[in-house]
Amino acid sequence: MCTPMLGMLFNFAGAMAQAQGQKHAAASKAAEYEYQAKIDDNNTKVALWKAQDAKARGAKEEAAHRVKVAALKGRQRSALAASGVEVGSGSALDILADTAALGELDALTIRSNAEREAYEHKVDASNLTANAGMKRMGAKNAIIAGNIGAKTSLLSGAGSVASKWYDYSYG
Repeated sequence: MCTPMLGMLFNFAGAMAQAQGQKHAAASKAAEYEYQAKIDDNNTKVALWKAQDAKARGAKEEAAHRVKVAALKGRQRSALAASGVEVGSGSALDILADTAALGELDALTIRSNAEREAYEHKVDASNLTANAGMKRMGAKNAIIAGNIGAKTSLLSGAGSVASKWYDYSYG
């Protein structure tokens, strides 16, 4: 007579342990998702810093290039003038204008490349932010799934105990 009661007790204890295990597993999975989201948050900050750095480096490189072009134009003007060429007209003026135009094109290319690099880092930051949000949602869903699993285990265990109780009492 004691054996069926002991079986029901163990069945109920097993259901409780299974429910508790599901809750702990869900909490662990949620903590993992939250940790990964925090890593993505940190990587987002790094990507934004990289974007700022790319723009700053591009601006410095552009400014340095403009100084080099101005110096080149000065050397060209001096060389032309030393050769006795009129620097304000004709071929000499064309040479200086070409130097200025090509220098400007190079400066704008430097700026464009820096802007493109910064944009890529900003896109990375945006993607990381979205990933962090998805991971936080996964953490919430893990908790919900764990709670549902725990309740299912308890209900299943209660049903099994009730069935055994019925068989014991009326069987």
